[in-house]
Amino acid sequence: MVTPVLLVGTGPAATAAAMALRRLGIEFEVLDVGYDLEAERQSRVAALAARPPEGWEPGEAEPLFPAPAASSRGVQKRFVFGSEFSYRGHDHLAIEATDCVVDVSHALGGFGNVWGAAMLPWMDDDLAGWPLTHDSLVSSYRRVSQFVPTSAENDELARVFPQYAAAATALKRTGQADQLLRALEARRTRLWNRGIRFGRARVAVDSADGPRGCRYCGHCLEGCVYGSAYSPRHTWKELIAQGVRVHRGYYALEARESASGVELTAVRIDDGTTETWQADRLLCAAGTMGSTRLMARSLGLAHRPVRILDSQYFFFPLMTYKRAREVSGDFTLAEAFIELHNGRVCDRNVHCQVYGMNEIFRSTLGSMVPGPLRKPFLMSQIEGRFLLFQGFLHSDYSGHMNMTITRSTANRDEVQLQGYLNSEAAEVAGRAQRMLRSGLSGIGIVPPRAPQILPPGRSFHAGGSFPMGGSHSIFASDTIGRPAGLSRTHVLDASVFPSIPAATITLTAMANADRMVHAMADAGLLS
Repeated sequence: MVTPVLLVGTGPAATAAAMALRRLGIEFEVLDVGYDLEAERQSRVAALAARPPEGWEPGEAEPLFPAPAASSRGVQKRFVFGSEFSYRGHDHLAIEATDCVVDVSHALGGFGNVWGAAMLPWMDDDLAGWPLTHDSLVSSYRRVSQFVPTSAENDELARVFPQYAAAATALKRTGQADQLLRALEARRTRLWNRGIRFGRARVAVDSADGPRGCRYCGHCLEGCVYGSAYSPRHTWKELIAQGVRVHRGYYALEARESASGVELTAVRIDDGTTETWQADRLLCAAGTMGSTRLMARSLGLAHRPVRILDSQYFFFPLMTYKRAREVSGDFTLAEAFIELHNGRVCDRNVHCQVYGMNEIFRSTLGSMVPGPLRKPFLMSQIEGRFLLFQGFLHSDYSGHMNMTITRSTANRDEVQLQGYLNSEAAEVAGRAQRMLRSGLSGIGIVPPRAPQILPPGRSFHAGGSFPMGGSHSIFASDTIGRPAGLSRTHVLDASVFPSIPAATITLTAMANADRMVHAMADAGLLS
């Protein structure tokens, strides 16, 4: 049986593609490994979700919310309700990473299960060198915002980054967020003159009254039992209930085009047998690492390195002069966004997300403060002044990775990922920190030490292996994601981005997938 459209993957880009196909009335099926939360944990989650946080019994919630492992180099991994299903591997893919940090998700919803929920569109400056403009994505930003909730304030940031949600509401501010944003607003003219723009963080969290509205339980980073923080997994559960066929337990290995369609070979992860799927058109949205590997094997590129772009990130603390009266930890995602566009730093935007105190930082601070000084009064003084800045760099100023398939068998691939540093990354991060230190001098102290910069791949903001509009005969795609001159195979995720801007990646990854599906339909390529 031939499927009109076969979609590979269930991460954010795949979710946006599925919603577009559903909206257009186009028949499709989905193939993915699709690991999910264990049934026993899901039962515990459901029990908590049936009551408000104040109704949870003592000790009932703790097993579901272990703090992520953190160190001086940041949070190592974030788990969902204590489960590692978002990172779970299988026997049919082996990855060796050198000088980079790489994870691949085979979960239902992909890394959308553990993302930071930050949402900003990309503007024309971000899209310089792309065969697209911001205007070509506006309709798609709006369509994605119809099913992904957004908490946003109508503030100064909207002058630069429009809001596309029809009726966005805003989460209540924490004491630390309110104090910081008021202090920034008092210095608005001075900061804007330096190219420092700021506003409330936009996050994919339902802040309206309703069954999925945020209850401020403080477990945003460990898993939201109420489904307030958006995960593609929520959407897939709904699509499956509506009759969308999602074939789980299959890992896509290789695709071959013919004049009449596409043949996809996939391996069953439970027993290692392979099966063949026939489709008129193949849409690949398995995430950058997954899609790049699939295309490399399908195009016969074994032993040939494929370049993957990255947006490296760095972080540093700010200790405010004024202690926040309230350090509640009721909400633990990003509190504020700061955008830095100043030619003295670099010719690209630097994006910063600001976080207030939470349990991760509290335990990290506790290990940094000498024992004799670890007194409740002193720690409360520190905690009420501590903010963490997490900055992201454009791929022009970041390192990159090369992916090479070193060995393939009938049902397995071995992959080598090699990271390459960019000497400008630390320099730009340092200049950004110094610019912000100067701009924030009336608010608090940024320690003079160099910012901590993480290796390529660590930010999960990667792509660009088959860039749209590229001139290479193989490592390039057209504007509907067809790489290497293929006609029926489309890559819909960040693998086709010509660059990786600093600002948040997920919203544009979803919007571009939506745009490509609509463009295919307009061209009569989908039936």
